[in-house]
Amino acid sequence: MKPLFIFLVPICFLLSVPASAKYLFQQQDSDTSIEYVECYEKFFSTCDSVQSPAKTLLVLKNKKTISLKNFYKNVGSDYLFGSGGIFGNDGYKGLADLDRDGKKELIIYNYTGGAHCCDEFYVFKNVGANKYQYAAKTFAGDVCINDKNEFIYDFYQQFGYFFTCFACEYQDSSETAPQPVSAILLRYNKGKLEVIPGDQELKNTITDNLAKLKEKPYQKLQSESDQDDGMRKAFALNLAVYYYSFGRNLIQVKSLFDKYYKFPDSKKVWELFVETLNGVRESNDF
Repeated sequence: MKPLFIFLVPICFLLSVPASAKYLFQQQDSDTSIEYVECYEKFFSTCDSVQSPAKTLLVLKNKKTISLKNFYKNVGSDYLFGSGGIFGNDGYKGLADLDRDGKKELIIYNYTGGAHCCDEFYVFKNVGANKYQYAAKTFAGDVCINDKNEFIYDFYQQFGYFFTCFACEYQDSSETAPQPVSAILLRYNKGKLEVIPGDQELKNTITDNLAKLKEKPYQKLQSESDQDDGMRKAFALNLAVYYYSFGRNLIQVKSLFDKYYKFPDSKKVWELFVETLNGVRESNDF
């Protein structure tokens, strides 16, 4: 079973617009009413536009220098916003001072194409007139940048097929149901993305969730193709958030796993969790 399952088939895009494009965040206005807006449109509407992509230079992670115009042509696929692909618009890119140091970063959004995957955010720091250097990237996190310039990174894409189907989520309608936990907050600071540490409330919520999941009936999987109802994914999402929010201590996370996941397939589940977590680390800069 693969930790991240990607189908690069054009028609899949039409059937599965990225969840991040529908990720809504709230902003309370002076009348205390809540306005729901599409995340990307809201964030990029507050950015300054890039006046001349052909004259804007980017220093990539591999130290090569290309124009922003050529970056659009080479970064990924025909689905790149602004590349003349399916959307054929001006793309999601803009200039914003993410860390409020007086210099505006260049932020670029890309969707790679495929079923349920994958969104990418690139951050380039300003190093000269119309010149920007690679600073950070997020991948497959349904990322939304809120009005505090915090990157909301959700682990659902990465753990989407964790012993279940992508759309399968653990369902519990009782008053004592586990609370949804799947995302962390990132902030851009001094040229890099860093995780905003979790607080005691988050830690309590996660341990409470794990304790409740521990009491659920075991769902035996007879073969590699069998799927559960999302229970194992719920364990994994809570543990991934704990790992990043509280010091990236894998030994501590393993202790939590051993304490609460008491089912016969624990070895197999832990191994896939670590494999998927490694995939998150390798494909993101935080």
